[in-house]
Amino acid sequence: MKLDILKDSDVFKNHEYDTPEKYEDRKTVKIVIKNNKGEIALVTNPIHNFFLLPGGGAESDNLEKEAIREALEEVNHNVKIIKKIAELEEFRNRNAKHYLTTCFLAEAISENKEDLRTEEEKENELEVEWFKLIDAVEIMKNQVSLVKKGKVEFYNTAFNIIRDEYFIKLII
Repeated sequence: MKLDILKDSDVFKNHEYDTPEKYEDRKTVKIVIKNNKGEIALVTNPIHNFFLLPGGGAESDNLEKEAIREALEEVNHNVKIIKKIAELEEFRNRNAKHYLTTCFLAEAISENKEDLRTEEEKENELEVEWFKLIDAVEIMKNQVSLVKKGKVEFYNTAFNIIRDEYFIKLII
């Protein structure tokens, strides 16, 4: 199921970056992880103080494997993929990147004892918090409101907020 296409004009009122002649492709994965309490994992860091779904760049074409790896890295949990939720295409003018993001729904199976965050994630103090689905939906809704008001200073974070809300809304 193809969800939508996001462009600068969909995310920013006054988009300042011109459309590039060519975009570089980038595959990414996002993952909605539910624990045995029915909560979902969101990640944050003190740099931007926003909550996002775990995920990141795909290092292979096996996107389920990539989602499982990201869950281990960012949420410190082994997961079982339940299903693919959707795909979202993004054209980010500032970096001339064309993202194709696939989002999966997964169940948390067990916590991992070893910290597998990347060095960058450790430096940025990435951490996970678990929320009831209704609270996560409300958090995302509030963050989208901030994006639409132009109050999110980070270009990629603004895109990520809009994208992640799309995915979360598909599971409610």
